[in-house]
Amino acid sequence: MKQYSPKTTVWEYVSQLVEDKIQLLLPIWLFLAVLAPHQEMYKVFFHVIVIPSLIILFFKRKNITNYNDPLLFTALLFFLYAAAATFFTDYGNTQSQIRAIRWTIEASFCLLAFWIWMPNVITKQAWWSKFLLWITLLSALAAILKFLLSDNLEGRLSGLGGLHHPIQASSVLVILLAISHFMLVTNKQLNNKPHLILFSVTALSVVLAVLFSESRGPIGALFIYTIFIASIEIWARANIKFGLSVLSFFLAGCIIAVAINGTEQYVADLLSRGMSYRLDIWYGYLNFPPDSWWIGFGLDNDPQMLPATKAYWKPNDIIVTHPHSIFLGTLFETGIIGTLFLITMSVLVIKSIFTIPYCTSLKTRLFGLLLLVSLLGLTTGQGVIYSVKTYWIIIWFPVVYIWMWCKLNRY
Repeated sequence: MKQYSPKTTVWEYVSQLVEDKIQLLLPIWLFLAVLAPHQEMYKVFFHVIVIPSLIILFFKRKNITNYNDPLLFTALLFFLYAAAATFFTDYGNTQSQIRAIRWTIEASFCLLAFWIWMPNVITKQAWWSKFLLWITLLSALAAILKFLLSDNLEGRLSGLGGLHHPIQASSVLVILLAISHFMLVTNKQLNNKPHLILFSVTALSVVLAVLFSESRGPIGALFIYTIFIASIEIWARANIKFGLSVLSFFLAGCIIAVAINGTEQYVADLLSRGMSYRLDIWYGYLNFPPDSWWIGFGLDNDPQMLPATKAYWKPNDIIVTHPHSIFLGTLFETGIIGTLFLITMSVLVIKSIFTIPYCTSLKTRLFGLLLLVSLLGLTTGQGVIYSVKTYWIIIWFPVVYIWMWCKLNRY
């Protein structure tokens, strides 16, 4: 611990304290995001603690991260474009333009924070794997208990903190479990019995929580990822026992969920919402296009201001709040130019995976994480630019983790 002289100024003391403790902010923020008693606490923490800390670091040593990093540079340039493009559309108003600026500023701080935090996550994966498993387990169990005791098995499961929506709750749990598993594998911690037990209990709890959420996108993504990981375990490591165990977690969760709800009732609940008007929502965006597909409708412009509302959605009693897809949402809100930014970032990450000097199975695992993000975002969300939301954990946390892991393990 650095010693301070009597002549140390308040600024020097505070700035050094921030630099010494900046890495503690990520676990606190993640804990609040999934386990806080109120859904706004993790947002307040980011605004009141994290952003000022980043500003202090910037004024203390300017180069808080490498701005020449191709992924970071492309993302920040994308954010700048998205905010500016909103002023060149006819579908927004002053309020939506201000909101677009706020979103891009907060998203920029999100990326800067992840770029500062992630090297520590990579170098201390033994600790982080256990931490992520524990908060994932506790969050899943809390959501299940809330669903059983408070909701009386009615409706759809949601969790604490930022996991107040079924889709976001299940998506976050799946992402955290997947990253934890990758850490355990790369550190060979699954050979340790306590770690294996913790992972097994967490995996079963997450499967149950996801199934009780009745969120079909995350259920499908979890099923595909489970098959994917089980195949790798059996093929690459010749670990048939663990590969079959991974499949058994999903199967056991299905059996328990069906036993509680009944097969017919559970399937009926899943099918009762149809496509939740997603096809109608996408049809409206595509068939009543913006003035220019190059820049789209503008970031987070109110769907009620769009031509599809009057011409199609409102006459058919379809309530639209967002595009329900991070990919189509990027196209609708930021146009072809924004989509090209997203494609560029995707290519950068994929290239980083396949150019690291590691075996095919490890590269495949990293690609699987990226695939999981894509599957979860296929039918939910509205793009990749948000103010403080759990979508940061679903999208940017795993993407930056993959990118930084490849970068730090390249040599």
